[in-house]
Amino acid sequence: MKARLTERQNEAYDFIHSFMRRHRKPPTLQEIGQALGIKSSNGVFKLVQALEQKGYVERERHAARGLRLVDDEVFALDEGTPTLPVIRRAASDQPDQLRRRPSKYFAVDPFFLHKTDDPEACLIARAGDDGMNGDGIRKGDFLIIEERPWQEMQNGELAAFLVREELQVRRFYFANEVIHLRPADRTYTEETFPPEDPHCYVVGQVLGLMRRL
Repeated sequence: MKARLTERQNEAYDFIHSFMRRHRKPPTLQEIGQALGIKSSNGVFKLVQALEQKGYVERERHAARGLRLVDDEVFALDEGTPTLPVIRRAASDQPDQLRRRPSKYFAVDPFFLHKTDDPEACLIARAGDDGMNGDGIRKGDFLIIEERPWQEMQNGELAAFLVREELQVRRFYFANEVIHLRPADRTYTEETFPPEDPHCYVVGQVLGLMRRL
């Protein structure tokens, strides 16, 4: 039986696993460090070394992409299934932090991604409130989101927004030079923001949701 992984080691393993699914090649130490927010190359090396010592990966010495997952059957079960990052909370004025250090990765049935031509533009986040309860979306639901600029959004589309540090789902509307966040629950009020307002960032279109019963 393999030794248990720490939370940090598990994050590294999940990233390596997801990267190999998407790109059909192992990540470099630099790419692992960038994904996990580790600036020290020695820190990344020690993290990968721990995975190797615990039997989760093997390394080819002196090769930039020399990592291999020991459990090949896990990787090979269904190479056609996209694996999306589950993002952590991010501030609306720092949208570049969305994909840094995801909390985990989910394998998603391609059925949920039929509206997009680029699964790599998709991610998963949790609804921050019950503002769309009238449309069947509840606080805590896992949302499948395709990142898109607000200029490409159509009025009435279901969209995800970062409002300060909360991820909200609303109907997107752009009128009178402002972005409207229209809820489906009557106890929530419609909010408006100018496109350049740092307190609101349009993440993209919501493609689907997953819920634990």
